[in-house]
Amino acid sequence: MKITFAIAAGLAALSISITGCATSAPSIPDAKRASWIDGACSAETPGVTLAVDFRGDVSTHCAISFQGNSWDLFGAAGFEVRGTDKYPTAFACQINQQPADAACDDSASSAYWGYYIPTDGTWGYATTGASDHQTVCGTWEGWVYMDSEKTVSKLPAPTEFDCN
Repeated sequence: MKITFAIAAGLAALSISITGCATSAPSIPDAKRASWIDGACSAETPGVTLAVDFRGDVSTHCAISFQGNSWDLFGAAGFEVRGTDKYPTAFACQINQQPADAACDDSASSAYWGYYIPTDGTWGYATTGASDHQTVCGTWEGWVYMDSEKTVSKLPAPTEFDCN
């Protein structure tokens, strides 16, 4: 009887241990599960819209039902992003492999990717990094390749909506 109780107690402890491990196992991030379409999100197709302006060539994608940080939004919206060597999830060096000749080793350069978030329908420079910013359904985010401080953004006017 003592052996059976000891075995049962041991199995219970093992079960609790295994169950605890199962909850900490890595899961597929939302960014990998989300799907995307060309164009902006809408009330009919809710999600987060990401617009990328590389020297006037603008691509706009909707990450359908995406929730997560803005760095993960790139993958959810069908864009590839490469950070700098020193700050791999803070500073974008290349988006969709542009600029092709970018040195992502943190060397001094006057050109960079600017990160924008709209407020009341007007684009403004983001005050947080993309990996620190949580997206909100119905909103837009934008990235503009800045060859110089005189670069003019071609990002489309953001048309935000309520997902509720």
